[in-house]
Amino acid sequence: INAEYGGMGRCFIPTTTDNCTDPTYYRTDDVCFSPYSWTLIAAMVFYIAMFATGIGTLAWTINSEIYPMWVRSYAISLSTLTNWMFNLLIAFTFLDLTRLLTKYGAFWMYSCVTIVGWLIFYFRLPETRGVPLEHVEQLFS
Repeated sequence: INAEYGGMGRCFIPTTTDNCTDPTYYRTDDVCFSPYSWTLIAAMVFYIAMFATGIGTLAWTINSEIYPMWVRSYAISLSTLTNWMFNLLIAFTFLDLTRLLTKYGAFWMYSCVTIVGWLIFYFRLPETRGVPLEHVEQLFS
């Protein structure tokens, strides 16, 4: 097996015969199927389910609690806009960032930004458990 093609997968090993001789893999024109492909989908569904029931709702929960009543609807709409604009910014710049910093560097940069944000929120965000919404404004004054 040629090491040059090691990262491309089992079905892309150039040979003079069929590229996919292992009976557990089969190849079409542009896809190499495996009986184990379902594990990736199962892992992604598990990740999304755990994220959506855990930390995924945290931003929206905090967002609905920290603003005073007189500005809550405007502030939540503005923070939602900011959230989606940063999602768009990441989607537009990700490929350029991976070219500049490599894939590992891009994700390390995202990890560092996340850690800095977590530290800021950990030390600066007051606890709102048990505090009525009308009194949350006093926590920030």
